[in-house]
Amino acid sequence: MKKEFISSIQPNAAVDSLFVVDEVSLRSGNNKKSYISCTVSDCTGRLSCKVWGDAGMSESDIAGIYNSLSQSQGSIFRIAGKAALYKGELGINVNDGIVYLSKPADTSRVSEKDFINSPVDIAACKKQILALIETIGDEGLRTLVLSAVTKADGFFEKPAAKGRHHGYTGGLCEHSLEVAKIALSIESGLIGVKLSRDLLIAGAILHDIGKCGSFEKKGLSYVPVPEYSLIGHTASAMMYLTHYSKFTDAETFRELLHIVQSHHGEHGETLPQTAEAWAVHLADNISAKIHEVDEDLKSVNAGEIAWGKRTDSFVYKSPSHADASAQRGRGGEGTHAANGHDIDKSGKDFGDEKKSQRSITDSFQ
Repeated sequence: MKKEFISSIQPNAAVDSLFVVDEVSLRSGNNKKSYISCTVSDCTGRLSCKVWGDAGMSESDIAGIYNSLSQSQGSIFRIAGKAALYKGELGINVNDGIVYLSKPADTSRVSEKDFINSPVDIAACKKQILALIETIGDEGLRTLVLSAVTKADGFFEKPAAKGRHHGYTGGLCEHSLEVAKIALSIESGLIGVKLSRDLLIAGAILHDIGKCGSFEKKGLSYVPVPEYSLIGHTASAMMYLTHYSKFTDAETFRELLHIVQSHHGEHGETLPQTAEAWAVHLADNISAKIHEVDEDLKSVNAGEIAWGKRTDSFVYKSPSHADASAQRGRGGEGTHAANGHDIDKSGKDFGDEKKSQRSITDSFQ
């Protein structure tokens, strides 16, 4: 039985428990010595983990452990090390505990549900999305959206991203539902402006459907496939949706593809040119950015300003909102997320200190 969870880990505390390991990479510090960077998770959250090894280990030893972890991403390993706080972000450093990483741990006495990191009620989210699709008045467009969603590989289970927003099991369906709801609120809140409700719903739900082909299940986690970076999820979505063009007329399908193609705004190949495309683009931004701000604020003390890893900007937690934020937390998910910098065993930062204020849509790259 698993007894130690991510949400209970405190700075400077010894850590020795089972966690899912993914996002494995081999890196080099300022001293040119190799170390392993990965993410560990359970049902309560995710943390950055740096595997340094002990003083007597060679480069080939570290590489061997890296190969073990890399080939078994999504599997459960025993992580034995020490928690360290750096610039408000918690992570785990592993030294002697590297001996446990040559192969996955024995999981015969643990429950899988203790390791699946997701705050999403997938069944409820699926029900809402299908109900929303049923409200599309255009029968052909309704059939297109329903077919595309239900036949896509993992639309209701896969993450929407890795490391920034909705990066957990069920994140894609949650994000798609939020974008649809926000786009509809834009439509209902405007005075004297007419938008196609059918296209808003269709475009919002399908804007990220290319993510279904961007991740594959590996163990208890989802990992990006090469197509995610080589082709991109927008191109994948366009190719996928062409299989369903027969369900609607050419003009409606063209406008739907335009929404999907332009949802990254100025950071995409095509800028939005219709009111519906702009509404979905802005709704996409809002869903992603507010989640990023919320996650960054979970590691900030009330009344303090801190640099947010996901937002790439400063965030401030109001004292009056601190209690409310704690009450609506997702069971610790993201509470102690990694700061994304490479730190040595003494806490020295190997990351680039230069910060850049990113546009909202950078979140989707």
